[in-house]
Amino acid sequence: MKEKLLLIIIFLASLFVFASCEVEFNPNGDWEETTIVYGILDQDADTNFIRVQKCFLGDGNYIQFAKEKDSIYYKQDEIEVSIYGFYEWETSGWDTTIAKQKIYFNYTEAYSKPEGEFYSEISPIYYSTTKLNPIFTYYLVVKNKKTGNITTSYTKLAADYKVIGPSGTAFGFNYSSVFYANVLTCQWTSMTPLANGEIAQSFQPCIRFNFMENGQPSYVNINFAAVPNPFSIEDKTIEYRIFETDVFFQIKTEIEKRGQATRSFMSDSPGFEIYVYGSGEYLTEYIDNNVQQVSLTEKPIYTNIDNGIGVFSSRRLHIKKSYTEWSDALENVIKSYGIGF
Repeated sequence: MKEKLLLIIIFLASLFVFASCEVEFNPNGDWEETTIVYGILDQDADTNFIRVQKCFLGDGNYIQFAKEKDSIYYKQDEIEVSIYGFYEWETSGWDTTIAKQKIYFNYTEAYSKPEGEFYSEISPIYYSTTKLNPIFTYYLVVKNKKTGNITTSYTKLAADYKVIGPSGTAFGFNYSSVFYANVLTCQWTSMTPLANGEIAQSFQPCIRFNFMENGQPSYVNINFAAVPNPFSIEDKTIEYRIFETDVFFQIKTEIEKRGQATRSFMSDSPGFEIYVYGSGEYLTEYIDNNVQQVSLTEKPIYTNIDNGIGVFSSRRLHIKKSYTEWSDALENVIKSYGIGF
């Protein structure tokens, strides 16, 4: 009995000791400037955009902080966003004084984000209309003019490739029977011979159906799964089989979303186009890292930004092949859906 009483006294004494200790813990810690960058360069585009944001820290409701513009965006004159074009053999050390091209990105607020937990009204974004050169490797510099903080990254542009199939004969955009199903085989090269830039690491085919809607040109996009590039050399053929039933289903579904209208097929311009989007190495890694996984293991945050977080890479969105002919059978199926044709 005495032993039990002694144990109880020791236990109560220990509680008193721990309760009397004060441990100061600040969950916020010391704030460090962290720049967030999302920039994907496209050499075919008329305008290239780079989004720059910042992390925030403070005492209070973080959901409320996130809804405030100043919490996640820099002010107009606070930072400078620029890229420098280098020849491959001049990239060591990234001496910007010898860069062959310097491009400043301008501030604008004409871009809106989708609604969500974060601030989603008119949001800052940085843009440039200067033509990019696929010969160069581009070095990104984001400089905070007030604090002197510098965030950097680099990327090559995605090299040229070409959509080569279907070839365009036999009614142009058409299908063939494969394994008892109507299939369109989309084909493209991994990289055209002697092209500049880096070979794209993944591709995604897309069919664009162009039509007239209430007298105005319109279109719907039909997207398919991404295809990893199995080749590390140029001029290799990659293909993706597209099933006719999938194309018809998506055309019907996407046009029904647009509501009632009077529609007709294009008569003097391409009715169908096959686009093949391509992404550079870092964009492919970024996408792969963010794919939903079944494992309980937490993935690390992907970034190729020095002194910051995000991704700076390249893509191509404008590589396509156009078709001005298609079979009567294809047209009749679309007309039978009762979607205005």
